[in-house]
Amino acid sequence: MSGQGPVVLLLHGAGKTRQDWHKLGYVDRLKDEFTVVTVDLRGTGDSDVRVEIGDYAIDKLCDDVTAVADACGAERFLIWGYSLGGNLARYLAAWSDRPAAVAIIGVPFGPAAPPELDRFISEFVAKWQPTADAYRAGTAPKTAIKGRIPVWVACFQALRSWPSIAPADLRCPALLLTGTRNREPYQWTQAHRAELEAAGVQIEVVEGLNHPQELPEVERVFPAVSG
Repeated sequence: MSGQGPVVLLLHGAGKTRQDWHKLGYVDRLKDEFTVVTVDLRGTGDSDVRVEIGDYAIDKLCDDVTAVADACGAERFLIWGYSLGGNLARYLAAWSDRPAAVAIIGVPFGPAAPPELDRFISEFVAKWQPTADAYRAGTAPKTAIKGRIPVWVACFQALRSWPSIAPADLRCPALLLTGTRNREPYQWTQAHRAELEAAGVQIEVVEGLNHPQELPEVERVFPAVSG
């Protein structure tokens, strides 16, 4: 926890940890105006390793985030979520009155696993399920858990059961940011501009960015969200 002011929770993406927000300079940029709390989502970073699909039910992840807010003494809070963290932010904003505002980076509304992501999940699970099974049996190499492979095998499959969220479901102000080269979210945003605007969702499009660039390109992303 760094800084002072309203609490903002930073939620990382798959394959990332809370440390990425520090390394990339987001915390330093925010801490003069906010109390900045970076969160290791369950199964990642310093959080406990969990490898069952049921561990990643959306209500459990939402409860985790609100528990962090409780521990910080924050009844209301802001959320800035990238990728998986942005996906999660949609549910918190739709199901709870505690978020005061959310910034969602790099994911569309609708199902948690839209078609391109769903195809990726199928390929990932087909490749890594044997490693996850070996981890449960105690026979997997150390690199399996270093990369949290069993975690992502479970988490990605759990995404398929998370219900669809529409812009109109949100209970607080929201911003949706996507790069023009992050094809699926960008195309969804362009096709649903009227729906987003009717729900009061602010749209920010950053020219030329693909999904992996939507976090590290701080000089372009930070002003678009914070402004």
